[in-house]
Amino acid sequence: MEVFFYFSWTKSFKMRRLIIFLFISSSLSQAQYIVVLDSISNEPISYASVYDGKTGVITSASGMVYWSSPADSITLSCLGYASKKIAASQFRDTIYMVPKSVELLPVLVSNRKLTAEEIIDSVKANTKKNVAFGLSSSEVFVHSTYMEDTHKMDVKIEKSTITELDQSFVNELLEQVPKKEKMESFSRSKWLRDSGGLKHHKLEVLQAARLRDSLIENGYKSMAETVDEILKKRVKKDSYFKVKSGPLISVKVDNPTKEIDTVEQEKQALLPKDYAAKTLGLLQRLATKNLFEKNDWVLPFLVNPKKYTFSNEGIVYDLNVPLYKIRFRSNKKKDFSGYLLVDIDDYGVHKIEFQNNKHENRLKLFGLFFEKRLNNRTYTFAKNHDGKYTLFHIYEEYQQQIGLKRPIKIIEKNKVVKGRNRQNVLSMDVHFRVNETYQKSIYFNSFTPVSMKEFDAFTFKHSVLPKDLYSKAEIQKYIPGLHLE
Repeated sequence: MEVFFYFSWTKSFKMRRLIIFLFISSSLSQAQYIVVLDSISNEPISYASVYDGKTGVITSASGMVYWSSPADSITLSCLGYASKKIAASQFRDTIYMVPKSVELLPVLVSNRKLTAEEIIDSVKANTKKNVAFGLSSSEVFVHSTYMEDTHKMDVKIEKSTITELDQSFVNELLEQVPKKEKMESFSRSKWLRDSGGLKHHKLEVLQAARLRDSLIENGYKSMAETVDEILKKRVKKDSYFKVKSGPLISVKVDNPTKEIDTVEQEKQALLPKDYAAKTLGLLQRLATKNLFEKNDWVLPFLVNPKKYTFSNEGIVYDLNVPLYKIRFRSNKKKDFSGYLLVDIDDYGVHKIEFQNNKHENRLKLFGLFFEKRLNNRTYTFAKNHDGKYTLFHIYEEYQQQIGLKRPIKIIEKNKVVKGRNRQNVLSMDVHFRVNETYQKSIYFNSFTPVSMKEFDAFTFKHSVLPKDLYSKAEIQKYIPGLHLE
């Protein structure tokens, strides 16, 4: 900054103007947050397209976007608003767009109301024309959340040959176990993909982080150390364990107090390439496999609409845009119900939200209980600069209930002791019930078309593993552009 002022005020007037111009022109090459607002209501504009001639970025639900591409100018466009082109010299942190009046199309004033089935047929017929299929490079943010809610955790000790592991100790230990837990992870990746199929995909993780809770971690560490000390004192080094639950279940478990050698630890460690493969697998499942194949829908209610009941709930407005709201439901318990928001003009899909009618999987047998259900899966599409619908946001929420009500016996046996090799026994009745919730929120922050030649030439490196951080402020600073709404 001192150098800038020295040159700008000691050189000639023309030189000063040149330096100031270069300073302003370079502002678009500096990464920064931009907020796009409605010029009349001052409300944020969601899903507005920001385009610099090559790369397109979509604003978040709060109208915010992280812009890092160098450009001489940018163009903003959004359904319901007049397009706006901004030169580098006019670039600001806050940009206003002017809403345009809604033109009432003939379908709005017609006496004939389209049926839901007719609208769905038009959605399918116009899919290839409306959706931005093809190879592209995207910046993708993934926010994963795991929540655990323990409804019941009872352990009744029937027999224990280890003095320390009595009922009072177990009760004290269970009191320290958190009844509610939450774990979150975040990542930013570059994904080269074929949006219409599973054939061409390459992904490189650029940044990743985990939100840690030091209080809970220290609590578990303390409990583990306490139990470990008891076992080291009471359990022989060469022992193994037999875990039995009634006459049907019997499992052999290695001694948990054994030291794991360095080579074994390295084998068990998560590698960057494995983390990248896991991230790519998640994205392919949600953004491609469950959505499109061969440039067409694979969602069951669009592939086989005759198996679903549809109803047209009329026209709703989203961001000043008139949309059909189509409700659907299958009569099968494991299938889906939900709704679509469809553009009344071109029959492009703005949003799809659905869930399982009932549970997806269920098991209730011999004191074991398991139930899995899709609570919500939402796809949000935004129009890019070409007027094509681009997948912008995915949200998914699964819920699992796990329960156990059975007697459990843990028997310590020793490989070295001759004759009767049983050493210790711990018998107990266990009754617990846990509710688990898995949430995924995925944002596509930029869209750049790429050729097959560019796709083949792209080489990725796997060097990133999640970094442990202890606040969301740290994570947002570490991964700029992350949506934490």
